Amino acid sequence: MKNKINNVVFALALMFASLSVFAQGEASAPQDEKACLKACSQMEANQLVPQSSALNTETQTIAIIDTPENVIAVMQRGENGFQIINKTPVDEYKGRHDLYRIYRARSVAFYGNNIVFLASNRDSSFVGVLDMKGDSVLYSKHFAGACSAFTFCGDKLIITGATNGGFSVMEINIAGGFEKLGDTTVFNKNSSLLDYRIPKKADEIAQHDPHGLGLTVIAMSTVFLALIVISIILMGFGKSLQAFQRRKKEKSEAATTTPATEEKADSKGYISGDEFASIAAAIYMYNEELHDEEPTVITITEVNRRYSPWSSKMHNMNVYKK
Repeated sequence: MKNKINNVVFALALMFASLSVFAQGEASAPQDEKACLKACSQMEANQLVPQSSALNTETQTIAIIDTPENVIAVMQRGENGFQIINKTPVDEYKGRHDLYRIYRARSVAFYGNNIVFLASNRDSSFVGVLDMKGDSVLYSKHFAGACSAFTFCGDKLIITGATNGGFSVMEINIAGGFEKLGDTTVFNKNSSLLDYRIPKKADEIAQHDPHGLGLTVIAMSTVFLALIVISIILMGFGKSLQAFQRRKKEKSEAATTTPATEEKADSKGYISGDEFASIAAAIYMYNEELHDEEPTVITITEVNRRYSPWSSKMHNMNVYKK
């Protein structure tokens, strides 16, 4: 009997221990899930990526960037779902041809009871603040840099943007709220702006050589060196061409000369006057023998021509009757 009682007590203790462990697991799971969701939300909030839309779960409000119309569309949940309650224009764009100067919305987010959006063009940017109904509250001053994303870090509004020529980083102090954003907050000592641009080669040269002396020396040296190289090449080409023509002439002379003429030529290679005279006499006699002897008698033959009155003047005279 005593053993049975001990077994029952042991079984009950084991069952209560299992229930307590299961309860602790169920209680700790939501806490871990909440911690994980909180960490994920913080991680997403800290990402500097452009957001084309944002949702406020408390007021069931959605802010969307309408790129074709260049407006911020604000929607709220009603009885029949979400409905558009307002459209706030970012910048006027109809009828404009300076497209690169038009400010367009790049990112939108909720901060407290306000809708914050970032707009920029090719050269500058600004921050706009709207209320939950989409009415404009204020706009910041334009600052340099084509920014495209922003995030909130405590009482700091950090704005960034990257272009082909560099990047921009803007930090605005919003500890006093957005009321001072349109006055001096953007440009006071509590805010910082870094507008980095990749330096050009001309700027680097001007920094290292402000008077241009080194650039002048390098340019002139390059020109004179090129002229000297071209002169050397032309001189070498001319000498090689002369040597080639000389060798070619020597080969042709060696092929045309005979042993008889070489024996008659003196040590310097000249021909004497007697040899010239004999050569000329031989040429004259050869030319004389080419033609036969002909009598120098001039004969004149009269040619009879028929009468042709085509040019007679009498046929051109007018005939008058008496």
